[in-house]
Amino acid sequence: MKKSFIFASLLLCSSTVFASYTETTVVIEKSEKEAITITINVSSAGKPVKGALVRITSGTLSIGAGSTNELGVATIAIPSYAKQLAQIEVSHSLYKTQKFPEVVLENGKAYTFILKSKAESAEEITSESQEKVTKIEEKTVKSEEKATSYEKEAEQHVAEKEEAVKSAEQMRKEKEEAQRIAEEKRKAAELKQAEVDKQKTSNQKELEEAQKIKDANATKLAEDTKRREEEAKQRAAEAAEREKALQSGTLVDAKAAEEKAKAEAAEKQKEQQKQASEAEKKAKEAEQKAKEAKESAEDKEKAAKEKAEKEKEALKEEEKKAEKEEEAKKEAEKEAKEAEKKEKEAEKEAKEAEKEAKEAAEQKAAAEALKEKMAKFDEEQKSLDEERSELKKEQKKLDDKIKKGKKLDKLKEAQEKLDEKNKKLDEKQEKLDDKRKKALKKAN
Repeated sequence: MKKSFIFASLLLCSSTVFASYTETTVVIEKSEKEAITITINVSSAGKPVKGALVRITSGTLSIGAGSTNELGVATIAIPSYAKQLAQIEVSHSLYKTQKFPEVVLENGKAYTFILKSKAESAEEITSESQEKVTKIEEKTVKSEEKATSYEKEAEQHVAEKEEAVKSAEQMRKEKEEAQRIAEEKRKAAELKQAEVDKQKTSNQKELEEAQKIKDANATKLAEDTKRREEEAKQRAAEAAEREKALQSGTLVDAKAAEEKAKAEAAEKQKEQQKQASEAEKKAKEAEQKAKEAKESAEDKEKAAKEKAEKEKEALKEEEKKAEKEEEAKKEAEKEAKEAEKKEKEAEKEAKEAEKEAKEAAEQKAAAEALKEKMAKFDEEQKSLDEERSELKKEQKKLDDKIKKGKKLDKLKEAQEKLDEKNKKLDEKQEKLDDKRKKALKKAN
């Protein structure tokens, strides 16, 4: 009993020494980090940009943030920085976002950004509005001149309209005779076409039934593949979390600083947008007054133009009537020839329909064969899903042990073995999916 107690004491002391040594190593790693301060200068068109949001990230984490002052300057302090690659991003609602590629930050260094505008300032809005008002006034004068011209044009059209009325009646009679002949030939072609359409409908039904079988199998394969891809992504994410737990690594998260900087930048940008909105409102009021004067002149121009157009259209209508009667006569003669052509085409289509019926039957038989083959694949899939379920249970047990933080070395080895089982199961799944895809491709 005494010897056992001495051995246990020695073992406890050894564990204490090892733990102390491990703690010393962590302290050495932390001492490599340092606090740094950098300056960001932001301008556009030679002027400082106030209220720009500056965000500094390392990988997917934010390590520092701030907003620019009246001089377009933001000073950002990073309390813990280990010379890792970082990216600087500057954004503002009135300018295009700009990023610096990944760089190693230097303490005390100033970084300069020149933004491009994506929205107009109050001064630009006012200037553009004045130009629009000038152009509207010029159009008002032109509208008044056009009104006089349109009134004279209307008088001329009235005189020309009567000449176009005379020939329409004669053409109408000739057209009616040609239409009668075409109708007789059209009816003969329709009877033949009806028989062909009936056969085609039957063929189409056979093809649709075969396609439904193929589509159902293709949809099921796609859904199963998507589900397994999502499961694989979930396993990968869980594996990453476990790796972090096993290595006990940490990163600096400056989320609170970033949120504060976002709020400050948003407030400053809101004020600038308000100024731009007020300038835009005044500009619109000036434009509205000019538009009202322009609309008054345009109304007068429109009335005169409508009168001239009305008389012009009346003339065109009479001319078109004569032209249409002539065209209708020619069209009726053409339809008679087309009816004869359609009758011949219907006979040709009847032969093609017989050929399509044979092909539809073959397609249906192939679809039935595919259905049987996919059913066998489903049985194989069921077996793989059962294996996957067992591995998930094993993974859950292992995750519970990892969370406790004990014997991590052995747990890491167990995780590697379990990952290997998952990998082999993924290979089996990939082979089965290839079989399904080949079967679908062959059936199509």
